[in-house]
Amino acid sequence: MDLGARGRAAAARAVLDEVIGDPGADAAVCSLAFATRASLTRQAGRHAVARADDGRAARIAFAGEQAASVWTRAARVDALVGLAADSLGIGDFGASSRLLERAGVEIGAGGDVTVDAGAEVGGGEVDWGEVGWVCDGRPRLRIAWVRAELALYSGDPRAAEFAARAVELAADAPSLRHRVKTDLIAAASHAAAGESAVAADSAERIAATCRGEGLLPLEWAAQTMVEGLRPGVTASRPAAGLQAVLVTRGMAFAPLAGPSDPPRYP
Repeated sequence: MDLGARGRAAAARAVLDEVIGDPGADAAVCSLAFATRASLTRQAGRHAVARADDGRAARIAFAGEQAASVWTRAARVDALVGLAADSLGIGDFGASSRLLERAGVEIGAGGDVTVDAGAEVGGGEVDWGEVGWVCDGRPRLRIAWVRAELALYSGDPRAAEFAARAVELAADAPSLRHRVKTDLIAAASHAAAGESAVAADSAERIAATCRGEGLLPLEWAAQTMVEGLRPGVTASRPAAGLQAVLVTRGMAFAPLAGPSDPPRYP
């Protein structure tokens, strides 16, 4: 996930492929790996293609009668939210809404999930403070992200409300990347409400933060927003240049025109 956050998509896929190909990997971990690989594909605008890995993640997470562990629940929610985001990207708003509802039901089952404080994952002792974020806080925030994005894409007037909810959930997140992405979604909600100056100022601050932290994909997204809201403004690191760097790191962006389903990793 750290490699992907820094735009090193090829390196991130290599690590994920090792997990997926490990016959001894826990089912929940394997599912999460597929969902993470799907997110790399989706990040490059290939939502239709990402459905394949998100579908695999869902199949594994919901297979059989797995015990209701925090990891299984997190894997199920990740797969459902990924599929919801994929559906959003291809314009299937109804499917996206239904998948988010199902993810909400799944995460709502948290009260029935027990945590064995003596358990181990991947052969090492578990830090349950971190697990609480990865398996509960993070999935809830991802639901809020896609819910806000769905509202923005579909013209739902509650977009600002959903974005504000995401900001609340992200306030205490230990992950800077998650806080920054939440701020970017909030900026988009300001733009949709006609508050272009507020949105552009926020996006500029986000781009600067990402630049300092090496979060290249989010810097690119923020800079793209800035340039869309303030055309003609000269930037030291324009979006086109950032995208070119991401391509060299293995992020295969979907073309703006042409075949809808090009090869996933050309």
